[in-house]
Amino acid sequence: MERFKHRHPRVIAIGDVHGCVEELQELIRKADYRPGDLLLFLGDLVAKGPDSIGAIRMARELGGIAVRGNHEFEVLRWHQIISTGGEHPLIGSEHYHIAKNLTAEDVAWLRSSPWYMHSRDLDALFVHAGFVSGVRLFRQNPRLMMNMRSILPDGTATSKHFEAWPWARLWEGPQTVFFGHDAERGLQVHEHAVGIDTGCVYGGRLTACILPERRLISVDARNEYITFKRRKAKQ
Repeated sequence: MERFKHRHPRVIAIGDVHGCVEELQELIRKADYRPGDLLLFLGDLVAKGPDSIGAIRMARELGGIAVRGNHEFEVLRWHQIISTGGEHPLIGSEHYHIAKNLTAEDVAWLRSSPWYMHSRDLDALFVHAGFVSGVRLFRQNPRLMMNMRSILPDGTATSKHFEAWPWARLWEGPQTVFFGHDAERGLQVHEHAVGIDTGCVYGGRLTACILPERRLISVDARNEYITFKRRKAKQ
């Protein structure tokens, strides 16, 4: 967990970029980004899209910060394997190739990303996937914070998509959670949770929420970079 004070004029929270650098550039222009604004990425800056390395470089060169997504986790895991000389049967994976091309500065920036962030000034939490309601923040499971999408009636948190049971519907606050990860549901606006993964890499849109006014903006994807594979589970 990392806390930050709202010292900047604005915080621009950005949904899953997945290497869509051109869309990220357009979104930053649309946000009227200026020095002093803070770019806060909600994880999955990398993988699936056209330029993961470029997305990392742009984010860190603009002084951005990020929470850790499941794809950053995999890239860092691969970097550790590579740096220790280990081998793995999935050596040709996309995460491997991203990790292999990272600079030391890129790795340090990715490693600095916490599971979640908290701003008292904004009364807000930032996480990639979600939280389990009723569990104190320091007891939340990092794996779930990077992967969860639904909470079943029996309380089971899962990465699967159950249309009727989004975890965000159960979040009672008082802080508002800003999150990504759930492209199938798209934009989600609940009482105490706002989901802004709108599936840019799948040909959707790249979305940001500008704080403190909580204004949503988005830009269209330039391409469908990868076909969306539905994770919908039986109801």
